[in-house]
Amino acid sequence: MTKTQIIEALKQMTAEDRLDIIEAISRMMREEIEERRQRKAEKKLSLVQAAEVMRPYYTQGSELTEFTDLDPEDFYDYEDYA
Repeated sequence: MTKTQIIEALKQMTAEDRLDIIEAISRMMREEIEERRQRKAEKKLSLVQAAEVMRPYYTQGSELTEFTDLDPEDFYDYEDYA
């Protein structure tokens, strides 16, 4: 149904029926907004949990940081080896 058809159908209804429809649509929109808010909060929480799981791997002295270049010499000096 197109927007124009919906508007024409609403014109055929009583004011009370139109008000009932507005209230139902408003309720649906509030529920949809709340669902989006909850999904966003869950996603944020899962990212925080993932970061906490990975934290030990990034602490100084961990296996992941063992291979960092501790040599203060600039990297561009090695361009002949690439």
